[in-house]
Amino acid sequence: MRTSLSRRTFFGKAGVATTLGLRWPVSGKAIIDIFGASSGASSTRSVPLPPMGRLVDMHVHYRHEERDFLDTFLKLSDRLNITACMLTPFEHRKVVAEAAKRHPKQIIPFGAVSVDAPDVTQQVEELHELGYRGLGEISSMKRNCSDPAYFPVYELASQYKWIVMFHTGIVGRGRMRPIHLEEIARQFPKLTVLGAHLGNPEYEWAGEVARWNPNVYFDLSGTTLPKMAGRLNDFRKIFWWSDVEWEAQPTDDPSPYSKLVFGTDTGTPNIETVLNRYLAMFESCGVPEGTRKMILGGTLAKMLGLSD
Repeated sequence: MRTSLSRRTFFGKAGVATTLGLRWPVSGKAIIDIFGASSGASSTRSVPLPPMGRLVDMHVHYRHEERDFLDTFLKLSDRLNITACMLTPFEHRKVVAEAAKRHPKQIIPFGAVSVDAPDVTQQVEELHELGYRGLGEISSMKRNCSDPAYFPVYELASQYKWIVMFHTGIVGRGRMRPIHLEEIARQFPKLTVLGAHLGNPEYEWAGEVARWNPNVYFDLSGTTLPKMAGRLNDFRKIFWWSDVEWEAQPTDDPSPYSKLVFGTDTGTPNIETVLNRYLAMFESCGVPEGTRKMILGGTLAKMLGLSD
């Protein structure tokens, strides 16, 4: 009998092998396995770990089917000093809201809603009352994500000064292309728009949308970093404007990589693996030390008003 796996289940299972042998060292070094332990590639190397405060992971899905999910994450959080923006289905909103109240430095609640639901604005209002800080991951929808039918949701989120994270890339087909974030960002300039997966495979479109809109950021979660592992220097082509003045620069950091944030979109056991892949990209592309720190937590901490 053929077994059917969802996209997230597949990558979660596939990622288990990549964590074998990985450890978080106390000596200021990180062990980077770009391709994963099962690939047979001799790509493991030790690189200096940049000075970091709290890590902030924009892309952690609350997995209600895992009975000990919250406890497991909190243990990892204690070890890695990591905060999760926890993307929570509406039906589990109260569980995560209560956990966030108990652990405000470790869990930031984000609500996952269906923007086509007839009562979606009421759901958003309730999430706000419960202390949620944003929406995400917005993915399944009947229209393009920039369709005006969804503007009431984005307007509410803008009023709340929320972050709204959209899936971007092939799984969402044409409805979730990164170019659609351009229209949303311009219609709602006070809304922080975050695209997951860097628009996989439309990376250059994602880069240009981020370059032109100060309120647009992307993460490198999903298959983007594993797929690019053998050609990490290609990120220099996507984020090409290092020596060019750009009007949409959101901070004093001139690096184009400042438009990235840390996101894993993986099971808790594999968060370190994705972190190591980010570090490998930093090394390959010569990302400045200060920018690395902002990507891994500083940018989101500032957006969310988090203290160390």
